[in-house]
Amino acid sequence: MAASNAYSRFVAWVKVILPLLALALLSTLFLFSRTPDPNRAIPFANVDVEELAREQSLGRPRFAGTLSDGREVIFTADRATPVADQPDHIAATDIEARVDLSAEAILLIVAETGLFNLAAQMADLSRSVGLTTSTGYRLSTEMLQFNLTEFMAESPGAVSVTGPDLTLEAGSMRVTGTEGNNLVVFNGGVRMLYDPQN
Repeated sequence: MAASNAYSRFVAWVKVILPLLALALLSTLFLFSRTPDPNRAIPFANVDVEELAREQSLGRPRFAGTLSDGREVIFTADRATPVADQPDHIAATDIEARVDLSAEAILLIVAETGLFNLAAQMADLSRSVGLTTSTGYRLSTEMLQFNLTEFMAESPGAVSVTGPDLTLEAGSMRVTGTEGNNLVVFNGGVRMLYDPQN
């Protein structure tokens, strides 16, 4: 009799547990099969909450977004700190960025410091700013203002460019354009040396 009661209780528990396990498996399946929505991505989403509470800064933050024409832009930094009294501003150090210029070409950016205005979707990079394209051109300047939604980058100060067959210096620079159709304008005492090797 006791064995029969134990078996009945076992069957009763199984009837409860198995449907719950099935529900848990289904919910997990839907959770991991869901495609992330880039429009809901949070800038600097890799956040160590304990570190932020303790030090008021973030280690290795990452900002990923999409320009209006669909090209991807990714910024990373060694450390980022909220700016006092400016909740939409984040100061960062040792910044690296990658921008897709086209399906074949990319732009890499480095800077020692930067200020990200999340409300205006702008990044002001400063101190030893360097830009390198996958086609072999390198640009150096001390300040670069970058729009995080439209492809627009502007250096209000002196720039120096080296690349295949040319060397260029100018007082300022502005880059605009869409994928595969980028326009670079130099101003302010432009000097260029073109020495074709072929």
